[in-house]
Parts: sequence; C-alpha cells; structure tokens
Amino acid sequence: MASYNTISGLKVKYLSGDPANPEDGQVWYNSATGKLRVSAVEGAGAWSSGGSLNVARYALGGAGTQTAGLAISGQISPGSRTTSTEEYNGSSWTTSGNVGSARYSMGVSGTQTSALISMGWVGSATTATELYNGSVWTAGTSSNDNRTGLGSSGGTQTSALMFGGSESPGTSAATEEWDGSSWTGGGSLGTARYQLMGNNAGTQTAGLCIGGYVPGGGGASALVEEYNGSSWTAGGALPTAEGNAARYGTQTAAIIAGGGPGPGPNTASKEYNGSTWVTLSSIATGRAFVSGCGSTSAGLIFGGSPTTTATEEFTVPIGTANITSS
Repeated sequence: MASYNTISGLKVKYLSGDPANPEDGQVWYNSATGKLRVSAVEGAGAWSSGGSLNVARYALGGAGTQTAGLAISGQISPGSRTTSTEEYNGSSWTTSGNVGSARYSMGVSGTQTSALISMGWVGSATTATELYNGSVWTAGTSSNDNRTGLGSSGGTQTSALMFGGSESPGTSAATEEWDGSSWTGGGSLGTARYQLMGNNAGTQTAGLCIGGYVPGGGGASALVEEYNGSSWTAGGALPTAEGNAARYGTQTAAIIAGGGPGPGPNTASKEYNGSTWVTLSSIATGRAFVSGCGSTSAGLIFGGSPTTTATEEFTVPIGTANITSS
C-alpha cells in the first residue's frame, strides 16, 4: 500500500503526543498511541461575544480576519457620521488613523494593513476612494459612479469589485473593477438592487452578490449572483429575502448574519457553500446595517443598528482524528 509520504509528497512529523495547537489539515504520527493523526474542522460553529468597538456605529465598513479586523467609518446617528478607524486583535479594538471623509454604506476591500474604501454617503453619494496602509488613509482615484448601499468583493487593496447600490436617480446594476490605480466597468448585475450591506465575500474574479432591495417598492430580495471576472450568473437563492446583513467569506464559502427585513433586527445567520444555504446558530444581538470579516470557520461581525458597539465571533471547533485505511 502506498505511504502517506508517497501520496502527498510531504513528510509526517513523528511526535510523542498530539500537538497543542494543530493547524487545520495538519498530519502527524503519535508514537504514544501508534496512530497517524489529522486535525480537521468539525462540529457546529457558534457565536460568542468579542471586545466592544470604541465608537458605536452602523452601516460601517469592515475588512480583514477574526484576529486582524478593521472597522471603518460609519453612521453614529441620523445625519451624523464618524471618521473613526478601529483595528481588532482577536480580543479588543484600538483606534487607528481616521478616514479623510466620514461616510457610510460604502464598498470595502482589503486587509487590516492594506484596505480600500470607495463610494458611499458623505452627505450625498460620493465617488471618493481612499487607501489605508495600516495607519493612515490617502486619496485614491475616484470611481466612475457615485453610489451608496453597494456591495463589494476583493479581499485585497489592489484587486476590488464593487456593484449595485443607489444612485441619483434610481438603483444601479453597474459593476466597477479596481486594479490598484484606477476603476473600469465590469459586467452588470442581472438585477439592480441596493442596501447590499456587508463586505468582502469573494474576489474580483469570483465575486458574490447576496440579497438586497429591488427598486420600485419591490422590497427585499432573495437573489444571489456570482461573478466570474466578466459577467454575473444566478447562484443559490436565499431561503428568506433580506438585506443589510454582514457578509464575509468567499464565493463558495460565505456567511451572512443579522440584517432585515422583519419586525425587528434579525438574529439569523446562514452559510453558503456555492449552491445552497444552511442555517447556523443565531447571533446574540439582533441588528441590521452590520459589518463583518473573516472566514466560515473564524468570522467576526461588529456594529449595526440599533446603534451598537457589540462584536461577535463565529468559531468552528477544530478536533483531531485517526487516519485509517478504511
């Protein structure tokens, strides 16, 4: 029978016991038990409380990971916006450099140390783009459209995708692609919609547009669309029409949490596998216009309306198992 080393091309560590903090997918030989072992994500994920934001806000931007998150600008009350940027280290938020123009309902892409925001509401819809280097924000090239309540994907500062949203007049189906220095038009959404709240879910060539609201009093939408770098096609529809939720992950592994509509702020969370949705555990603080970042095994949501500083972390437990020939 072929050995693990022959199959995978990697050597297996020979240890006297299981490692204290194995990485997902790590393989080792436990000499005490005489077993080949592997760590793997298992069990149902759950939400738990994280450190509170310093500035309560909603319709804010978010980027990064569960242990290196970024909260950007947002609305603190009707007619009032904040320039505050905060960084999360896995347990608490600290203040960093302010954005140049306080805004909310913007598009976001990037990481805690290299982020991008564009468009959104600054008293009116704006085309302004700003770039973050981990401490300060600087002006970038303006977008082609001035929109608010738009969706975004990308994950990096040099390759972003922004789509949909409200413009004057009407609702947009437009997509714009960022190459690190300028914006160009991409393929239009199949259905124009706005309040596609939340942030990074996918890349510029594998984007994800979830829910939102359709124009003309059409209400919330269950539509999901996937982008391949040039055009949008239908994905697996949401089980319930909604918008204004936190959104993070990738095109084939995404989570949404909170949002609306409903008689009150939503506490539901759901996971997408590229074709279908499954219901996850509920968040503790119901809220809409909430932001998030991370992955389906280690996520983060923060802020939201009613105006809150609440942060919640989503974690899937990692366990270990023996590798057998059966």
